[in-house]
Amino acid sequence: MAEGLLGQWLHAYPAGHLRVLSLVGIEVHWAILQYVLGLSFLAFVARLIYLRTHNEHWERLTRTLVKGFILMFALGAATGTAAEFGLVLLWPNLTEAAGDFIYFPLYAEIFAFIMEVVFLYMMWYGWGKLSLKAHTAILFLGMAGAWYSAAMIVSVNAYMVAPTGIMPAYNTTTWHFMYAEGYPKFTLHVPLKLILELPNGSKVSIPTLKLLNIPLLEKAGMTVVGMNKAGNAVVVEMPVRIVQRLVFEMYRGYTVKDSILQFVVNKTYVQEHASLAPILLNTPVKSIVEPIVKQTVRDEGVYSVTFKSPVYWASIIHVYGAAVTTSAFTLMGAYAIRYLQYRNRRDEDYLEYVRKAFAFAAVTGLIVIAVQGLVLGHEMGRAIAIYNPEKLAAMEATTSQLKHTMTGPFRSLFEDKLMPLLAYGSMHAKLPSYDAIPKDYCYCKLSDKLHQMNPSIPSDAMRGLVDCRPPLIVHYLYYGKVYLAVLLGLYALAAVYYVWRGWPNFNLPGWISKPGYAMPILIQLVSFLGWATREIGRKPWTIYGVMTVDTAQTVNPPSTGEVTLVAVYLIGLLILLAYGVYRILWVPGNPEKA
Repeated sequence: MAEGLLGQWLHAYPAGHLRVLSLVGIEVHWAILQYVLGLSFLAFVARLIYLRTHNEHWERLTRTLVKGFILMFALGAATGTAAEFGLVLLWPNLTEAAGDFIYFPLYAEIFAFIMEVVFLYMMWYGWGKLSLKAHTAILFLGMAGAWYSAAMIVSVNAYMVAPTGIMPAYNTTTWHFMYAEGYPKFTLHVPLKLILELPNGSKVSIPTLKLLNIPLLEKAGMTVVGMNKAGNAVVVEMPVRIVQRLVFEMYRGYTVKDSILQFVVNKTYVQEHASLAPILLNTPVKSIVEPIVKQTVRDEGVYSVTFKSPVYWASIIHVYGAAVTTSAFTLMGAYAIRYLQYRNRRDEDYLEYVRKAFAFAAVTGLIVIAVQGLVLGHEMGRAIAIYNPEKLAAMEATTSQLKHTMTGPFRSLFEDKLMPLLAYGSMHAKLPSYDAIPKDYCYCKLSDKLHQMNPSIPSDAMRGLVDCRPPLIVHYLYYGKVYLAVLLGLYALAAVYYVWRGWPNFNLPGWISKPGYAMPILIQLVSFLGWATREIGRKPWTIYGVMTVDTAQTVNPPSTGEVTLVAVYLIGLLILLAYGVYRILWVPGNPEKA
């Protein structure tokens, strides 16, 4: 069964090996980046405790956390560069779209990176040279730089998950999908005038509303909303199956005579302006689509369009929560191991330090994993339920295709009561049915007619989009993450109980301290499953409702062997990082080897 589910993800959409490489690259980068966000926060909190208590153990912990922060940042920059080149090389059209339309957060992220570099340098080399308050301020600014960087990058990722203007297909009043009505739809701002360039170099202005056959488009599912605020564009709600087809044609270099646009041109207007017909037919699709996209982004706000993604705020707070949770549990595991090593030795001062560090990590870990699961994760889930209903259907496995699910004998309770309450606020709500999602819901039917006229032009059914639905493997990824996170939360609760009961000279039983060896791996697995659910769950889209993976991918893809070598290189970086942590953080922290 697992092979079949994995095969659904790999083979139901194009560019399977490229998607695997991107998943590896992004996950490796995130595995490091989350510590940049989490350790900087924990270091700042530890410094605040030191300012209040003036106990040198807290300053020692702060210094250790800052060393980890700097180490992770250094390798995070390297993997981030590799991931960026991967996007450029593997998904060039996605990169072009980002550069044209959603460039601001990527540009602003450069300044976040500079901010991190400057304050990290001042943070480390200013230790003991600056006043404590000044150094604490620098530590905060270093943390702020990392969080600012994440806010920029996540805004782009959120836009890819649910772009500003997306209108999902699931009706939360009738609890039915609306594919028959043309949903999901995407809000576009169509300029009133289309500027075409004539062969002699001059330009002609054509009224867009007269050129397009509006009644035919409305029959295809488009809705005319009205005018934009500036009065220079018409706001329409366009079915994404039409949008993604036009974007495909745009990046394939098609002209109008090769495009579905020829079917929605007002023939009466063309007949009345016969001299424009040859020019119009040979006009690149890009010349028509690009002004519409740019006008849409301009009206939404060039600097704010990605931040207006309906899932942005849920995404960024969830990312922050995941980063702090992962860092806290990794710290808890590290000091649980130190406790095992020194609990029977006579270095009481060092053991006291270890106890305080473990207690700090345990209390922080319990708080953040509870907040992450009950509050931040809940908000993320609600955002998915509303704006990615197909993904929710896959996550909850609302299908008869899977006989064995992660919810087991409680499946009906989850589907009928608990999850509807969490997702939509009512036990009378209905989760979207995976079986009710057509496999071809992202196909533009006009492409079939186009292919019949010109067999060299592929229809949407011929582009490798075998199944437009999110793969069912995300159900196992999601619930694997949930169950493991619950177990870790219970572990943190037990650890805090033993800390509280015996403070300050508490003793940890073996079943609390010995899992420390596995803790960094287990919490990383939780994080990995979460990101995999997010990234795999929105395929075949690279930008949901706008661009599919076959449009985004390079026309010269690397071989499977080359992709494998790069993946091995990225994984090798993680192994190198593990060794670096051992040599730079673990060994010097041992009082017998320091």
